[in-house]
Amino acid sequence: MSKWMKIRAQVYWCRKCNIPLLSPKCGLCGEEAGRIHASPPLDVRPAFEADIKRIRNSIANEFDDWKLAFTLIPSGRVILLNKIVYPDQADEVIVDGWTIGHCFYDPIRETWRFKPVAEGCARMIELEVGYWCRISYGRARLHQKIPRSAIIEGELPSQTGKYVAIASKQGLSVGVGVLHEDYIRVIKAWQPQKTHFKNATTTLTDAIRGNRGQLESIENRAGAFIEEVEKKYGKPLLVSFSGGKDSLATLLLALNTIGEAPIMFNDTGIELPETVEHVKEIADKYGLELLEASAGDKFWSSVKVFGPPARDYRWCCKVCKLIPIAKALKERFPNGSINLVGQRRFESLARARSPSIWRNKWIPNVIAASPIMNWSALHVWMYLMWKRAKANPLYFMGLDRIGCWLCPACELAEFKLIENIHPELWIKWERELYSWAKQKGLPNEWVKYGLWRWQKIPGDQIKIMNRIGVKIDVKSLEAKRMPTKLIEIRGHVPCKGKYSINGVLDSKIDISRVSGLAPIIGKAKTSEALGVVIIKSIDGEVVINTAGRISAISNNRESAEKLFREALKLIVRACYCTLCSSCVNVCPVEAVEIKENKPIVNEAKCIHCLKCQEACPASSYIGRIVIDQVT
Repeated sequence: MSKWMKIRAQVYWCRKCNIPLLSPKCGLCGEEAGRIHASPPLDVRPAFEADIKRIRNSIANEFDDWKLAFTLIPSGRVILLNKIVYPDQADEVIVDGWTIGHCFYDPIRETWRFKPVAEGCARMIELEVGYWCRISYGRARLHQKIPRSAIIEGELPSQTGKYVAIASKQGLSVGVGVLHEDYIRVIKAWQPQKTHFKNATTTLTDAIRGNRGQLESIENRAGAFIEEVEKKYGKPLLVSFSGGKDSLATLLLALNTIGEAPIMFNDTGIELPETVEHVKEIADKYGLELLEASAGDKFWSSVKVFGPPARDYRWCCKVCKLIPIAKALKERFPNGSINLVGQRRFESLARARSPSIWRNKWIPNVIAASPIMNWSALHVWMYLMWKRAKANPLYFMGLDRIGCWLCPACELAEFKLIENIHPELWIKWERELYSWAKQKGLPNEWVKYGLWRWQKIPGDQIKIMNRIGVKIDVKSLEAKRMPTKLIEIRGHVPCKGKYSINGVLDSKIDISRVSGLAPIIGKAKTSEALGVVIIKSIDGEVVINTAGRISAISNNRESAEKLFREALKLIVRACYCTLCSSCVNVCPVEAVEIKENKPIVNEAKCIHCLKCQEACPASSYIGRIVIDQVT
């Protein structure tokens, strides 16, 4: 079991009142509650009207039965969704505290589908709705092929590939299978199970009443946390407000604890219009100062240089988020600040490892703190409903997350929803993707199936491509992603006591741009006529020429490799600068400036700390990948 699967939110279900709970004791009936039967980390959220409509449609389409859709997803129930791992977006659908099935997006069919699991199958079997069968065995085994001759009774689909609920000879739910011509192949099996129907009609209002005491408790604990952080660090406090549910809950907690506080919105330039409007509406509603860290059109200009962002190549976060935020905070709070952030440990493994108070190396003068670190999504939604706060309308259109609408962390299902809500935005991005794909000689499937979301294509995506008959050259895709790469590298000892590393990039080098940054490494001499720049440092010497050749010479291999790496970073930084000004912002001695549309280092001021090098998105992302070839 992975570390992520061991993390589990504390959420429960009252079997009597039929409502979800944030603690083991129900605030309505006073009885002890059981745990919700779903997969960890159990970051469950309520299903809203758009979600319920989508799930019912998927059931009706899968089983050709609208009656079944309303049987499995009845009205007058609190329905919860629990995100799970699939090739694309997928949720466990929880009814009466039990998972009845998986609603998942099929990238090949480009539609939502529904696969019933133990409880859902049990309900189908007992009520004899949908596709089901009773077999002549007491159990079903995973991958077992059940012949038609072994089926005692049931209702089978007329076409193959459909899901069928499987009952034991005794009529208990034992598995789910897929119909083939002459048999049903079992794709999931379990211990014989009966149904867990509850007749109690409930609403989210009932759930809030049942959780009132726990909501007051978590509010008090979060308030005490905010007071402690403010007292400990003694810096101005503001709330980072993204327009999402988590940052809204954090804002309400701050207002309840310390009163008025400014909010900061990072407008990445790729936020949905509803989010931008919601942020302004919240600021007006609570009479708060709104600080904007705007990236402007930096994404669209930078994508021409970096190419589409990926989950393992997220240059966009630095260019569109961290740099604008760092600049805005430095201007508004030169002596530092405390940023309250709506971060939760159940969102990802990286956040699960994060403490509740931390510093970001890209924004070193800021203390970040999350008062809701241990909240699940259910905690957040219950709290917002209790406070009658108006959440971003995008949640009620079917989106689960709020942020950059073309984020590579999104699934294809989310992109399809964005396309439906704002077709003009999706057309713009799709054109950019196809243009990049054509330029790099990539297949159309690279765009259609969202392969651009990875630098290294994962196995499940390769399997999808294989299923549709598309062969993917993974290494070729990785190489084509970068605007430049090393096509040759070798090291040797030219004479006693010296070691050199020589490399060749597949692109020409702008010597004039390189010379402007060269002082960060050492003293530089440039000859435009010869197309060469020579940089001498305490570690040795670097020679760079316009044809793409790089040579680093030092007394030993370690120093030569260090020089070579820094030279590569410097070249990438100079040639692929997007004028984000990150280097200017982080330089401790103000030795860097943007002049004539390129970064220039003042040799007299530079202390060779290389902080500007590490802060550069081009150096950090393109440079890092190119440098990986050295090792």
